[in-house]
Amino acid sequence: MMKDSEFIRGRVPMTKEEIRTISISKLNLKNCSTFLDVGGGTGSISIQSALDNKDLQVFTIERNKEAVELIHKNIDKFNINNIKVIKEYAPVDYFDKKIDSAFIGGSGGNLEEIIIWLKELLNEDGALVINCIILQTLNESLRILKEQGFEDIECVQASVARLEKLGKGNYFKPLNPTYIISSKRGR
Repeated sequence: MMKDSEFIRGRVPMTKEEIRTISISKLNLKNCSTFLDVGGGTGSISIQSALDNKDLQVFTIERNKEAVELIHKNIDKFNINNIKVIKEYAPVDYFDKKIDSAFIGGSGGNLEEIIIWLKELLNEDGALVINCIILQTLNESLRILKEQGFEDIECVQASVARLEKLGKGNYFKPLNPTYIISSKRGR
């Protein structure tokens, strides 16, 4: 797993290393050929997935101009050729390619529309993983997934803290607790 410090960063949110590890594991990309990352941020999920799975076709949707620029810089830095970046608001009407797995790291307030759209794109038993830090987004995600017939819905809360220097000692500085919701498209 790549260290956070390996990525070119800006003021754009990034899925941190420990959360990225769990999230990518839940995506079950090993036997996938197509993967869609909605709300790409710095591209950490897409880039890690593309590097770990050279034959995986990765699509990243990001609406923020600064984030899109950072994703491209990181793609260039790691010399990746299996990621296509789409600068749009999701859902993207013209994107209709079937996918094996999808990740939502940001929804821009369009969570329900995005989940419904992804259900149409996902192959049978395709994985959908959603990361969020806000309790209301967790509850909304679970409600929508159930209403849309997603199966094997699971949620873990990951709380990570990193050792940092404080004065003459050290302390564990906490990162935002993150809810990682995983599910499969129903039949």
